[in-house]
Amino acid sequence: MYRTLAFINILLTLGLIVIGGLVSADFTGLECTSWPICYAATVDKSSIYPILHRVFAGIIIVLNTFLFIKHPKEKSVRLGLFLLILQSLLGGINFIYKLPTLVSVFHLILSFAYIAIFSQQFYPVIKKQELNLKGYSPSSKDLVFIMLLIAFGQFFFGGIVHQTATKDVCGVGDNINILCQTAEGLRFWPTTVAAQIHSLHKYLGVLFLVVLLAFLFSIRKTITLLHGRAFKQFSLLSGSLVGLFLVHLFNAKRLFLLTDTTYFQVLHLLLAIIITLNLLFLFQWFKRFEEVFFGGYKHTVASDLLSLTKPRLGLLVVSTIISGILLTGQYVDFFYLINALIFSILIVMSATTINCYMEIEVDSNMVRTKDRALPAGRIKPIYAVVQGWLLFILGFSLTYIYVNKVTALLGALAFFSYLYVYTPMKRTSPAALFVGALPGAIPPVMGRTIVTGEIDGLAILLFGILFIWQIPHFMAISIYHKQDYAEGDIKVYPHYYSIAKMKICIALWTLLLFLFSSAGYFFGLNSWNFFIASLVVNGLFFAQSLQSFFIHDEPSYVAWARQYFWGSIIYLPLLLSLMIFLS
Repeated sequence: MYRTLAFINILLTLGLIVIGGLVSADFTGLECTSWPICYAATVDKSSIYPILHRVFAGIIIVLNTFLFIKHPKEKSVRLGLFLLILQSLLGGINFIYKLPTLVSVFHLILSFAYIAIFSQQFYPVIKKQELNLKGYSPSSKDLVFIMLLIAFGQFFFGGIVHQTATKDVCGVGDNINILCQTAEGLRFWPTTVAAQIHSLHKYLGVLFLVVLLAFLFSIRKTITLLHGRAFKQFSLLSGSLVGLFLVHLFNAKRLFLLTDTTYFQVLHLLLAIIITLNLLFLFQWFKRFEEVFFGGYKHTVASDLLSLTKPRLGLLVVSTIISGILLTGQYVDFFYLINALIFSILIVMSATTINCYMEIEVDSNMVRTKDRALPAGRIKPIYAVVQGWLLFILGFSLTYIYVNKVTALLGALAFFSYLYVYTPMKRTSPAALFVGALPGAIPPVMGRTIVTGEIDGLAILLFGILFIWQIPHFMAISIYHKQDYAEGDIKVYPHYYSIAKMKICIALWTLLLFLFSSAGYFFGLNSWNFFIASLVVNGLFFAQSLQSFFIHDEPSYVAWARQYFWGSIIYLPLLLSLMIFLS
């Protein structure tokens, strides 16, 4: 029953994306001047798409709510409901405030994320069978991962092209060149931002084709080793990837040759989603195949070097940088912003890489980290040192030259304080938590200085929010990883404080976060609307911290700490989003 409803949910969401694509392609949403219900003067093509879009959204919300009631412990249902609420709020705010194109693209990306969550129910099941796997190469998996990254990039830039007039700036009619057709002739990199976005979208498509050919070449040996169920699964996923890409390529050509391209645009978008899902399924096939036949994930040098950069942590840091950028409310050149983010990511990756090198001994003593690339001995420590410093030199230099020196110096401050103050200190004193919160609070300030070039009042407010938020957040982590930290000889407050004292500390720091994040209004840094919204969000988060005082046994206390951790993960992006949209 659950799988059936999950499948229906996926189909409805695909339908929602298709209808949303028709709305944006024809700009028919302009006929609906109300939200969430569409009150159009007449019911025709100009209004039926927006009406259907909101009807589908309503059905999906009802279905997911039903799934949540029936299966409240399913992670996919809980995360899906959270994404739906976020989607609805974003859609409403976008409609009311007419936010920039990037917000609409993010709205689309959330829809894909929603589909991906429920698609996990249908990942291929690998069964043990007799296979001679001598000569199997896990590097093919790396190529699938690269195609996934390119597909996400295509999805992002394609969303911008679809949502704007960018699709018309690089030649139409008989022109089907890969290069951009401008008034001056064919250009590899045109001068206008719109044409550059269009060109980049096409070049990513060419890059995808190159990696796809490399993948097909790399699996020539693997496919001969398979037979039976494994062969059928792998052949189906690989063959469908090639077939879908060829159809996608043909459809892209049609977009150039036709003047009325509405339905081909929507088909282009739908094919992109299905191709990305196909890649997700193929990547999961590799992972599950290796777990069944090799007893675990088969690492490669490339995947191990990437793991040193801790991509998940980097994603969180980048999101806080973006929040600082968006809060400026100023015009920013699109590619200046993209480059600044990439350079900042290089600095973050450099710090996490060298941190892995510095903590080889610590990681080798902790259960959850001992299988990492360095403590497990899969790569030599010198590789981490070289990679880390090359990334830092590159990131710092490019930021200093092409962004501004304030942002570069902030990045360097975060880098050195994190590695050479916090990292050694956390093995001697639990107070390292406060030292580590300093570099952790710098990224949103960097986002602000990327645009303004200076540290102002709002930058200080963001720094304070991130600094205070980290204290109870990491205190909660240290509660349910208390034993793990002890084995790694990392000093944390649960080793020194009683349960009662830890409860008080977390509650007081959460209260301080409440007061500080709401205080910006009184200094003219935030709007009245944000002040009211922050009272609600902060009140709920503070209430969660007070729940611990009603818990009297240690297992429930540890479970609460984990719940508080997830609450903090939801709280921070929600607060920053409200600050952006209600500024």
